[in-house]
Amino acid sequence: MPTIRDVANRARVSIKTVSRVINDSPMVRESTKERVLKAMKELDYHPNALARSLVTKETRIIGLIIADVTNPYFPELIRGVEDVANDSGYNVFLCNTDENPEKELIYIKLLREKQVDGIILSGSRTSCDQLNPTLTSGIPLVFINRRVKGNKVGMVMLDNFGTAYTAVEYLVSLGHKNIGYLGGSTLGQSNMERKNGFIQAMVDRGLPYHKLIAEGHPGKKGGYNRTLELLDTNRPLSAIFAYDDMLAIGAIEACRERSLSVPEDISIIGFDDIDLAAHIAPRLTTFSVPKYEMGRVAANMLLNMLGKKEFEKEIVYIPKLTIRDSCCQVN
Repeated sequence: MPTIRDVANRARVSIKTVSRVINDSPMVRESTKERVLKAMKELDYHPNALARSLVTKETRIIGLIIADVTNPYFPELIRGVEDVANDSGYNVFLCNTDENPEKELIYIKLLREKQVDGIILSGSRTSCDQLNPTLTSGIPLVFINRRVKGNKVGMVMLDNFGTAYTAVEYLVSLGHKNIGYLGGSTLGQSNMERKNGFIQAMVDRGLPYHKLIAEGHPGKKGGYNRTLELLDTNRPLSAIFAYDDMLAIGAIEACRERSLSVPEDISIIGFDDIDLAAHIAPRLTTFSVPKYEMGRVAANMLLNMLGKKEFEKEIVYIPKLTIRDSCCQVN
């Protein structure tokens, strides 16, 4: 394995000059820099990133923690983060928690040990007490879809409460009264906000919601199992609002198993508008979320913090209702 001394000998310069080229110092003449870079390429020499970070005080790496890599919601968001980071000379260290708060804490600890320059957390499930050591450590943090207090904290949010309220309004406008809520992880702030929006909309219209809420198991399988529970309640459902599209897709499968037609027997509305939503049968009515844009904004927010630039501390997006085929008017 070639060393920095080998590069210096090949380029006929001092080791200190090679170090300056590696760290992009303006003190090296362009002709000398080209000679050193050529030697590095010929020898296939790669600088020690840890040693370089000790000089520059930065690793040029940002951590990205997501809740579930198998959820089609996340790839667009990840791409948005990566595109901005890569364009600015940063690499992204991706961590998947499987919606497990203990695993999330392990990854946060790992990223801090690796001395990443900042961390973006999407779908965070840890408590505020668990996060406090990191919040007070001084490392810049950006949360996607979670509100957290801190000096070096940015937030990219969805209007979860308002969108859930709108979902109930839409279903009621179609004549539905017995509406169920199919929730995600009870540890998620976004689930709590959507559930509260659902409850408030039902209360404002004098509609019963008790025993019409099932939550706690994310993903298509969770949606399938929890929908069967909702269908077994004494009050027959005519519609379901799901926390996300994967839950909604699981709900459609559960309804088919019970010989219920969607939307003729029961209407279903999702949240996120993943690619699959427009290609299943029936095509899913859902709320469109700017996933790629949210990833880009989160990355830019973090980079502004790292560059000590002004940034908007909280940005809120309002999802758009996308009407397809999974909801219909009650006769």
